[in-house]
Amino acid sequence: MNENSEDIFDEKKIKMAVKKGKRKSMITIIFVSIIVFVILNIANFAISAYFSQKAFEKWDAYVRLSTPNGYISETVDSRGILGGMSHYKISKDMKIKSIVIEQEQYQFGLNPSVLASRGSGGSIGVTGDDWQFSYKENGWREMLFFHPEVDYKKYKNDEELIKNLEGEKIYEVALSFDQPYKLSELPFPQLPEMTWFWLNTYSNSQLNTFQQEAKEYDWSATFINENKALGFSIRNAYTSTTDMAYEYDEFLKLLKTSQFSEHEKAYNAMEGISIDDVESLGVVVYGTKDEIVEIMKNPIIEASSLGEIIDNY
Repeated sequence: MNENSEDIFDEKKIKMAVKKGKRKSMITIIFVSIIVFVILNIANFAISAYFSQKAFEKWDAYVRLSTPNGYISETVDSRGILGGMSHYKISKDMKIKSIVIEQEQYQFGLNPSVLASRGSGGSIGVTGDDWQFSYKENGWREMLFFHPEVDYKKYKNDEELIKNLEGEKIYEVALSFDQPYKLSELPFPQLPEMTWFWLNTYSNSQLNTFQQEAKEYDWSATFINENKALGFSIRNAYTSTTDMAYEYDEFLKLLKTSQFSEHEKAYNAMEGISIDDVESLGVVVYGTKDEIVEIMKNPIIEASSLGEIIDNY
């Protein structure tokens, strides 16, 4: 074999070696890229899941605090890079069954999805001829509360409305008291299961604001809306000996978890108050017409506001 043949052979060997090296480099790049892709996706999933859970705890606390016997019943996450958006359903426990009342969404994460929504709404009584109700998505109206230490020009009273309703129904009714009562001193022999207790979480400045509004504004717009009243419910029937320490501790945890400014203020106001000194300003009760009307006969009831109505089955 002459020198030219050896040169050609060496050149072929070099080309083969270069091709082999390129293939190995390409395989290495692809392999590393796959590994990096998998790691980044796992990291993104873990980070998004962490922030999604934190956001859920915050919003679930908000819902439980701002909706008597309400809770988030379902969430569906749309995740992007290090964040996303969660669509959720709000349900209300109506003693015999739960009903979906609204659907909402919230953002979460370091890079949350863009949230854009459109809608329109209205209220009843904008002319001052009737109470200015707000309504939930499913058409149920929100209940009205009246602080016992505020002098309102007029109080809501739905007793006659409830008496005139027909059919086997379960009614949700907000009852405002004539004064604050300690939980152990409520003058009721018994209250039904699922009773929700409206607590006195308001500061002096908030109370002064309520009084100023009641003095200056039209009667039809001066009340405390359902989502501004804070409290907790008990599963069993209430008597004067009922221990509600556990429910109260859970209530404080929700206030701390919610992180919304009004709930933070309420937590700061309630943190040093023991269950023995907690005051109730009213209740939300669930029952048949006869059960509700019997409770409303108690002379401490200053106002009553009908909320949801469902069939009793």
